[in-house]
Amino acid sequence: MDRYITHKNNLISRCEQRGYSIEEVMPCVIEQREGDIWVIDVNHPAYPSKKREFVPTPVEDLGEGVGTELKSLLSIFKIQASPNCSCLKRAKMMNDNGLDWCENNQNIILDWLKEEALKRKLPFFRYAAKKMLHLAISRTKHKGNSV
Repeated sequence: MDRYITHKNNLISRCEQRGYSIEEVMPCVIEQREGDIWVIDVNHPAYPSKKREFVPTPVEDLGEGVGTELKSLLSIFKIQASPNCSCLKRAKMMNDNGLDWCENNQNIILDWLKEEALKRKLPFFRYAAKKMLHLAISRTKHKGNSV
């Protein structure tokens, strides 16, 4: 067993670089020490040793709703899903949960947008993001997709 000692943020960064979530790779963490120092088995099958092939969720699988509308609005600014983001999964979740859920959980959605902007080193203006989310909600209502 080859193992190395590192700070947990290094493993999190490796996951982001290679398209994995930290939850998926936790089985390779042998020990968690004080100060967020982790001992990792780099030969464990869960270790993100190579970049995961990205298979995008087809747009038609997203369905209709606020997530699809928000994705469409973001694409106007050339902001699109990347291999290491959870954008399509979250857009589908928004569509599946429906209009009421999106209206009642705007802060969660705005936090998702902020998180992704920070990962991409893009500026984030909560006011502008909120206006864009409101527009996505309005467009969904107008189309009658209030599932």
